[in-house]
Formats: sequence, structure tokens, C-alpha cells
Amino acid sequence: MSQSEIDRLYRTYGFIIYGRCIRLLGCRDEARDATQVVFMKLLRAYETIQDKERVVPWIFRTAQNHCFNLLRDRKKFVYGVEPDELVDQRNDGDGFTKKDLIEQVMKRFNRAVREAVYYSYVEEFDQREIQKLTGQSPATIRRNLKRFREALPVALKRLGMDGV
Repeated sequence: MSQSEIDRLYRTYGFIIYGRCIRLLGCRDEARDATQVVFMKLLRAYETIQDKERVVPWIFRTAQNHCFNLLRDRKKFVYGVEPDELVDQRNDGDGFTKKDLIEQVMKRFNRAVREAVYYSYVEEFDQREIQKLTGQSPATIRRNLKRFREALPVALKRLGMDGV
């Protein structure tokens, strides 16, 4: 593949790859790195793609899969801390930090519920994206979100945070 062909591909598809990566990763630096990786994959696979009309869907799928793998590897979600550890993490004596409160509430739920909540409400992924990340079916994701919404008031009350 010639340099001019590579340049043409990047001018044509680079912004698509970058846009998808930044939407999924939420970080420009990580999106730039991911764009490079996905573009390199495109360069390697371009000659084997029979129907050039299918390049854009191929890019979206490849970028999405790459970013989901990065998110999964990143293990962004904190699964909780021991209550004894929170004593030293209090903020200026006024109570727990928001992060501490979230950790205490979330650790009361199983991993599947935590993942569904995190990817739905924090990352704002749709159910198909969450399914690819977690392996949960859309119906399971909905059930887990419902469990969380129903159990949240009880969990907050047990922690003495029902007025929060």
C-alpha cells in the first residue's frame, strides 16, 4: 500500500475512528492512542475487505471492540473498601466524601449489578455496549438496574444515609 493510499485512508476515516474512540473512552489522549491502533488494524485488513462499502461499519465495530477491551482492562470501577479504611478517608470532619458513600452503597451489590449500574449511569453506555463489555443480556441488565433502584433506599438506610 502506498503512502498516498495510507494518507487517503486516514483523511477519509481517521475522524470517524477518533470520534468513536473519544465517545467510548471519554479521554482525548486515550482516544488518540486507540485511533492509531484501530487505524493500524485498518491498514492491515484493508486489502482483505472485499466490499469497500463495508469499511465504515468495519471501522465502527473494530474501534468499539478495541475501546471496550481497553475499558475492560482498565477496570475503572472501584468495588468498595473496608469500613475501617474509611475512618482515615473522611473529609475535613464533615462526613464521608461522595466517593466513600458510593463505594459503601455499591459494595452491597454483586458484580453484575455494579457493572450494569456503572456502565449505564456513569459511562452512559447503551445496553448493547454493556452487553459486549459484561456479557449480560439486555434483559439481565434491565433486571440488575431494577434491583439496584429497588434496593438503594434500603442500602442507604442501613448505612445511615437515608437523608442524603
